[in-house]
Amino acid sequence: MNSLHRNTIIITISLITIVAAGIVMTDWVSNIPALQKIFPDFNSIKFNPALCFLLLGFALLFTQYNISKNKTTLFLILSSLTLIIGLITLSQDFFHFNSGLDQLFVFDKTKQSPNYPHPGRMAVNTSINFILMATGFLALTIPKRSFIIIAQFLFNLVTFLSAFALIGYSYGISLFYAIFYVNSMASHTAILFLILSIAASLLNPSIGITHLFTGKQVGNRVAKRFYVLLLIMVMLFGLMIIHKPSFSLFSSIDIEISILAILFLLISLLFIWNMAEWLNNIDKKRSDAEAEIKLINTQLEKRIEERTTAFQRSEEKYHSLIEQASDAIYVLDFNGNFTDVNDSMCKMMGYSRDELLKLNIEDIVDPDELKIDPLPKSMHNTGQSVIRERTFVTKNGQPFTVEINVKIFVDDRIMVIARDVTDRKKIEKELREAELKFRTIAEKSIVGVYIVQKNKFIYVNPRFAEIFDYTPKELINTIDIEIVFQESYRAIANEHVMRRMTGEVESVHYEAMGRKKNGDSNWVEFYGSRAIIGNEPTIIGSMIDVTERKKAEEELKSSEQKYKLLFDSNPMPMWMIAKDDQTVIDVNNAAANHYGYTKEEALKINIKTLRPEEDQEDQLEDYLQQMNYSDNLRVVKHLKKDGSIIYVNIIAYDIIFEGRPVRLSMTIDVTEKLKAEESLQKSEANLKAILNTTDTAYALFDIDLKVIAFNHKSEEFINEQYHHFPEKSDRLTDYFPKEKFPQFNSFSKEVLKGKTITYEIDYPQINGSVFWYDVRLFPITNDSKDIIGMLMSLYNITERKNAEQDLKSAYNRIQNHINSIKNMAWKQSHLVRSPLANLKGLFEMLKDEPSDTEVFDHIRTELHRMDNIIVEMAKEASDNEIIE
Repeated sequence: MNSLHRNTIIITISLITIVAAGIVMTDWVSNIPALQKIFPDFNSIKFNPALCFLLLGFALLFTQYNISKNKTTLFLILSSLTLIIGLITLSQDFFHFNSGLDQLFVFDKTKQSPNYPHPGRMAVNTSINFILMATGFLALTIPKRSFIIIAQFLFNLVTFLSAFALIGYSYGISLFYAIFYVNSMASHTAILFLILSIAASLLNPSIGITHLFTGKQVGNRVAKRFYVLLLIMVMLFGLMIIHKPSFSLFSSIDIEISILAILFLLISLLFIWNMAEWLNNIDKKRSDAEAEIKLINTQLEKRIEERTTAFQRSEEKYHSLIEQASDAIYVLDFNGNFTDVNDSMCKMMGYSRDELLKLNIEDIVDPDELKIDPLPKSMHNTGQSVIRERTFVTKNGQPFTVEINVKIFVDDRIMVIARDVTDRKKIEKELREAELKFRTIAEKSIVGVYIVQKNKFIYVNPRFAEIFDYTPKELINTIDIEIVFQESYRAIANEHVMRRMTGEVESVHYEAMGRKKNGDSNWVEFYGSRAIIGNEPTIIGSMIDVTERKKAEEELKSSEQKYKLLFDSNPMPMWMIAKDDQTVIDVNNAAANHYGYTKEEALKINIKTLRPEEDQEDQLEDYLQQMNYSDNLRVVKHLKKDGSIIYVNIIAYDIIFEGRPVRLSMTIDVTEKLKAEESLQKSEANLKAILNTTDTAYALFDIDLKVIAFNHKSEEFINEQYHHFPEKSDRLTDYFPKEKFPQFNSFSKEVLKGKTITYEIDYPQINGSVFWYDVRLFPITNDSKDIIGMLMSLYNITERKNAEQDLKSAYNRIQNHINSIKNMAWKQSHLVRSPLANLKGLFEMLKDEPSDTEVFDHIRTELHRMDNIIVEMAKEASDNEIIE
């Protein structure tokens, strides 16, 4: 199922099938008229066949791409779904039942009829083709040739059935594309089956009929061309038969048959002519190739003759070279007997030429070596060289080591070139010992060791690899050296390597940012020198990981910058003074400005100028002592540039700066603070005097109503009313009256929430009198506005309360007097008015009859009554005055 190479035909047909199926399904679901106009008669394919084509198209497409590890599982699922749909549909036709699958996805609105009994159901031959295709796909998943052959046969069978149906459509023979004369495969369905089955057969093109058309030989190419031409001709005649009524040119059927026969012959002649031309071209190319081969053979024979002559000449040169060669050269027969030797061989072994030609090779090889490593009895590597070492024994019995290069010729002769390597072996031994020492030192070294040739590491020790999180095997002869550098440092590293390789410099020493295997960075320091090893420019060097050192340097640099920033930008005056001569080494702007100097002036003064004369001796003693931050907080007197005196708080610390003892100090001007403290002390004394002389009691409580502070008046009140002498940390609840505590507790909770409470309270005394107090409760807050306690003030308002009571009594008496006056006025306005009115009437009557005695009697009576009323009013007024 897995394709080694992507096949463009398979991919194209898969995509065509997927797109066609998608268009049909979209048309069935959405019923878009525009699609029906663009793709007429496409809706003749039912929804279920379109779904199956979609599944098979994706399954075929998956064979060309490694989309995921589960590609085979997806292929099986898609093929199995197609097989299930095909089997269920075919079962419905054979066993006459309706499973509901036909209209499961979409509803076919086509009316049911004898020719269309099951709307939405695919044709029988369509179901069979889907079953064959899906079965073939499933067979491909089994990696056995027999199953692949079965799959190829099924694909070819689908090709035949679909082509059979298309021929039926072309010639109007329903038997070819309909089964049981009930339903038929749609022409578009047949076309999709044809191209899909052909594409599936291309998965294994070397099997079955597909091989006939995909082979590379002439017969395959002829079959492919001829079959395509025949297929086109058959389809062309079918179309002519179908569309015959459209252009009825001839009335007689005999004439039509004759015309078709003539057209058949003409088209056949055209096809044969095309095939003949193609074969003639092939034959011409073959003839040209044969002529070219003959020419090559003639040239080859001439070259062989020339080379034979040259070989003879080279043979003479060969013997001359052997004789003049500095290396020992000898020739053996297949039994190991010497057949030829040169002078160098004779000199090396101590034999003459005649003596050596009488010997066998075993006569000059060390006998002890032959016991453990005998000479081979036969050698079959004709034309190939074998290089190895042997121990030879000279004529006088002296053993020595030689390196031999053995080559066997086709005539069973063995030519050997021998070279005395005794000195070289000694050097190699010394070199191995030196290398062993080097490797022992390098392998155990805590420093990284490396050797570079041709821009690659040919050796790194474990420490070198460990620094970059590699193993030595991962670095040696595998990757370019620049891989252990970060990209921004590779150009610098390559430049250093190039300069040493070209001999511009012999050694370098530099730092660079390295790159670990996981991409992390580290800092490394390289040392390397140029050397020549094996005629190759080589760099041998060492490397150490300086990441921690760089971090420390960065931290030191950062701390210096921070210190400089802290020193220069500190708003407090700071000084750096040499302890030996009290000169100013450095000063910040705040110090210079505060003392009235410029920074340049401050750097030139001696610190003695900042102290009064009488304090300079103490200052000198201070500089002789060692100061640290924990024990040097003190206040001293300083002088500004203008001579004014300030008091400063000095915080000093002794350090070593550039190898010199230095005192780093900060001066805090506390002149105003001292003045404020003095003023505050006076204020506190005044406040204390006021609190102790005031007639108001003050007490301060925390949030738990514990006594924090109180004045003398408060102490008198508590002793007088509660019979208790207060002390700090007393709890108010311990001696506060039980009957008054609930009200006070309620008020204190409100105060601790931020409110201010004012109320009056009475305290009955033993002698029956009552003392009244005005109570005020205030919340106490800190700088953060958090409530931390409560202040209570009590002021004796007994006299004010008594005065208020007297005022109230006087008010009541005045009110009663006013009421009596009102009553008198009422009597005046009512009782006196009545006799007065009567007198006025009698007076009017008397004017008419002055001698009327009865009127006079009435006047006398009313005057007497008025007199009584006036006397009674005077008496009441007199009584009220007495009462008041």
